[in-house]
Amino acid sequence: MLLDSIHTEHGYINRLLRLLRTKLAAIREGHDVNYQIIRDIVTYLQNQAEHCHHPKEDVIYHYYLSHYGDEQRILDLEAEHVELAKLTSEFAETVDMVLMDAVIPLDVLAEKLNAFVERQKQHLDMEEKQVFPVIRQHFTSSDWAAVESEYQECLCDPLFGKEVSAQYRELASRLES
Repeated sequence: MLLDSIHTEHGYINRLLRLLRTKLAAIREGHDVNYQIIRDIVTYLQNQAEHCHHPKEDVIYHYYLSHYGDEQRILDLEAEHVELAKLTSEFAETVDMVLMDAVIPLDVLAEKLNAFVERQKQHLDMEEKQVFPVIRQHFTSSDWAAVESEYQECLCDPLFGKEVSAQYRELASRLES
């Protein structure tokens, strides 16, 4: 079922957010941090969340709204996906600046990283705890079949799929440890 795959992807994203929290703690404690790992996480989220994950959710949300009426939490999600894409892009720029040796105070970087992680986590929690239960309550097996037929599956996940792409091998090994 499409919602099960979304739930699995939320688990992947939560793993990445936990790794970012460890990086945040290291930054706050003044330890050395591999900023490329942070950039890899942000790149993954930009590519997978914005091009595969959120469009998958949007198919479900649009179907729900057209068949079951307005639900404010669901109406707000498309705009929230746009907001998250903007936040991710802005944070990616900050990390890129760090990687290019721009001087960014660690407290500023930590604040931006914390805001990024917290906002992502809030979004996932809201979907899991407030939106998905409503959808599960209403959708019938024919509704699920209809949304599955509307969704065009993305290519293999480059980090959590069967094969890890070269770009994410270091990140994958960090997630395993």
